[in-house]
Amino acid sequence: MRKIALIGVTGKDWWTDPDKREFVKKHTPEGYEMINYYARYGTHSVESNADEAYNAPFILEQIVKAEKDGVDAIIIDCACDPILDAAREVTTKPVIGVRQAALHLALSLGSKFSIITVQGQSLVRCMESGIRKEGLESFCASVRYFKMPVLELEGSPEKAQKELQEMAKQVIDDGADVIVLGCTGLSHKIDLSEITRVTGVPIIDPFVVGIWTAVTLIESGLSHSKLAYPNPPKKPITEIPSLEGSLDDIVKE
Repeated sequence: MRKIALIGVTGKDWWTDPDKREFVKKHTPEGYEMINYYARYGTHSVESNADEAYNAPFILEQIVKAEKDGVDAIIIDCACDPILDAAREVTTKPVIGVRQAALHLALSLGSKFSIITVQGQSLVRCMESGIRKEGLESFCASVRYFKMPVLELEGSPEKAQKELQEMAKQVIDDGADVIVLGCTGLSHKIDLSEITRVTGVPIIDPFVVGIWTAVTLIESGLSHSKLAYPNPPKKPITEIPSLEGSLDDIVKE
């Protein structure tokens, strides 16, 4: 049985949501097991650079724990791809940033993509920063967000469905022929099949793409280059008491 770590990046365990657990089960391939990890402390959503910075050490702790537990691949469960580079520095296991995977897949399905995410200019900036980092600005038609913040999705999935369908029409008018969701919190709350049928364009769920990217890398025997993501140098550290010992093998001299 192959094992994939799903790293929750917030201080809330989203697997307490039965819809999330069922969605994960539905998309887990035969012969694979998805193992839930999440930051022990942190904001309950990641929607800004400040959120990412606050949660970062607790996300990194879980990356290291997952490798020690012997998983075969690691998925960061957030479309902002928080601490993706750092995660790859501290492990030899393939680490999947779901937004990165989704954006590159988009260009195998069309010529221009748009990202639709949840409420907030900070999330728009997060998406735009990721697009620039991948060098994909010329392929991006737009980044748009609808009115609902991520923490309201759980209680209003029908409203989110309606907003996404309306926004899909807008980004097609912007010039997109592929749509990428900009929040994995949408994955288990939205039915994409009807929106795809109405619009005629593929809508990429980064969570699902992340799972199959992990499977592809595992089955191909591939992981990220340690020339691109070398191990961090070891040095003395002043440790956060709650993290004491967790990163000793990685950074502590």
